[in-house]
Amino acid sequence: MSTKKKKKVTHSTTKEVLESANEIATSGERFLQKFAKPIGIVFGVVILAVLGYVIYDNFVVTPKNVEASDLMVDAENLYAEGKTEQALGGKSSGISGFVDIAEEFSNTKAGKLAYLYAGVTEFKKGNYQKALEYFQNFDSPDKDLKAVKYGAIADTYAELNNTTEALNYMTKAANESTNAATACQFNKKAGLLAMSLNQNEKALEFFQAIQDKYPDIDQSGEVEAYIERLKYATGKQ
Repeated sequence: MSTKKKKKVTHSTTKEVLESANEIATSGERFLQKFAKPIGIVFGVVILAVLGYVIYDNFVVTPKNVEASDLMVDAENLYAEGKTEQALGGKSSGISGFVDIAEEFSNTKAGKLAYLYAGVTEFKKGNYQKALEYFQNFDSPDKDLKAVKYGAIADTYAELNNTTEALNYMTKAANESTNAATACQFNKKAGLLAMSLNQNEKALEFFQAIQDKYPDIDQSGEVEAYIERLKYATGKQ
């Protein structure tokens, strides 16, 4: 693997790379959209980018992971340039990419973060089983980062047409998140998944949670509309 001079990790670089990960949501919600069409649901783009600042704050450079963080800068730059194969790395590439960093520095914060990047990259390439493997290997004690992991796994299962597991992990994401914006989005997506499985009472619980816990979030009235629709469907009006 190649090694390079140490570089300073900048906030903007990390945020830009993570923000580009929101492309996952566009393809990650295609499966949901199939179920949404009959009831006129329009999806917003949401997944890892929303918590970009949380990820950065939890993975700042520390003395024990400086080397891994330096290598991450190179991989991040390749990712930002669209060179996904090089960014992933691997033994045949001769470049220390996300896969190599994750494997060689798995006991560091930067190494663990590399699993998330690798998962995002494989997801964008359509390699959902491989993405799932990397997402599952990512670990953090931070509740919001766990929520990101679960949400990413849920979207991956959705792409694999496993709606039941997608709902299972989206529920975990909704329950784990302490960030109002992402908690609302995960609850909404869980509600939509539940609706696709004709689990209307469960879906109602997710939308009701948004209204009860985050009443100022639903400026458009969309959540209220789902609640009214589901109350009618479950005979709770």
